[in-house]
Amino acid sequence: MITGMHQYSTIKTSYDDVRKSYVSDVNPYRPMIVQVDFEVGGEVSGVYFSKYAKNIAETLDVKGWIRVNSRGSVYGQIQGEKDKVDEMVIWLTTQGSPFSKIRCCMMKNWKIIDNCDFRNFTIRY
Repeated sequence: MITGMHQYSTIKTSYDDVRKSYVSDVNPYRPMIVQVDFEVGGEVSGVYFSKYAKNIAETLDVKGWIRVNSRGSVYGQIQGEKDKVDEMVIWLTTQGSPFSKIRCCMMKNWKIIDNCDFRNFTIRY
């Protein structure tokens, strides 16, 4: 290490980073199961955002939950096959429900998991 240089730990920011750091003995015939936490801000309260998100999640067969917080944004967790979770993330970040206006969307805590913790996608109150 060069004197005066600082060494910083790596922050995992995407599926690719997580996948590269994952144990190499993953079964190549089993779809990769992933999990991500999300928060969507903007005009997402009072426009049935959670209801539409639940319908999309059920169509894609992803698991997890969604809730409206006191600031008027929605947040939750998604689990499922990577390609289906990716589609849900695209819907959350770019489309949303009719009449919603997505101003920001944060995805964090990407993980590869062995199995889903949830049996379906629910709206929490």
